[in-house]
Amino acid sequence: MTTIETTATEAVARRLTLLAGIVEDRAHHPDPWCIGRLAASIRFAALTAPTYPIEDGRQLPAETLDSLQEARDLMEAHDFHLSPAVLDYVVAPALGDVGPMRPLGAVSEKLARDDFELQKRRNTVVHGRQLDSADDEAVAWALRALTAIHYSHEQLAKAVAVDNARPCNQGKTPFHLTMQQRYARKAAATAGPTDGDKLVAALKEFGIPAFLVRDDGGISYVLVAVDRSTDEGEAHTGPKVYLYSGENADVDPAEHAEPWVAALYDADSDYVDELFVTPAGLDLAAECAEAALLLAAWLDANADRYPRA
Repeated sequence: MTTIETTATEAVARRLTLLAGIVEDRAHHPDPWCIGRLAASIRFAALTAPTYPIEDGRQLPAETLDSLQEARDLMEAHDFHLSPAVLDYVVAPALGDVGPMRPLGAVSEKLARDDFELQKRRNTVVHGRQLDSADDEAVAWALRALTAIHYSHEQLAKAVAVDNARPCNQGKTPFHLTMQQRYARKAAATAGPTDGDKLVAALKEFGIPAFLVRDDGGISYVLVAVDRSTDEGEAHTGPKVYLYSGENADVDPAEHAEPWVAALYDADSDYVDELFVTPAGLDLAAECAEAALLLAAWLDANADRYPRA
């Protein structure tokens, strides 16, 4: 697809201008003044992005950021049938790509599949690169699609919260994790040559980057960054989880005798807490899949509490 060559601030301004038109055309609100105010905030941000000076290490002018914050506040305070998440895609040329749409943790299969479908639709739009097209219509289409997808995801999140809170659903594992656990067990069964390699394979099925580490003292462990960094060096420098059996994670699978233990360490590699110990009585592939499931659930619930400094 043809892309348009612009500076980062010019690309942001272009997307903002198109978004303002989408707001005027697609927003719903009983008070038209609110729609006009939202569109005006976005248009002012578009005007200032390429023309005002960038100071104090910012990647966008302060005036632009102030207008964007006003727009976000309006979208969070009022239901325009538009998601404020679209603003993250608008500023991505300057502030960086938007991360993945995180699963909602639905325990019911129907809601989990609805969640997965919205994630798939979002990924199709992002990976199609229409946002980088030279054609304004293609960019506008992508922004409209992302706004609608994220709005539907936010409405689905409300339904998931109600459904998960039902007494019959209390304590259930999110459906998407249960499905991934099956694949993780199969991956662990065929991986090798060590027990740590099997655990790394199981974690990969949950989208968790993991590294088998052997230190100079003869101790080995599987390393996972709390922020799921894909670089082993970065994984060592932030909050992290070590997983090990005894003091090892590189023994022959036949010699794996103790359960996997997961322990949280801070950025300085100081011990913080034990997260879990896998249940006894499982074969190694099942134990690796269970450890991966437990860690995925912990990361989903707690990773935001341990940001990288």
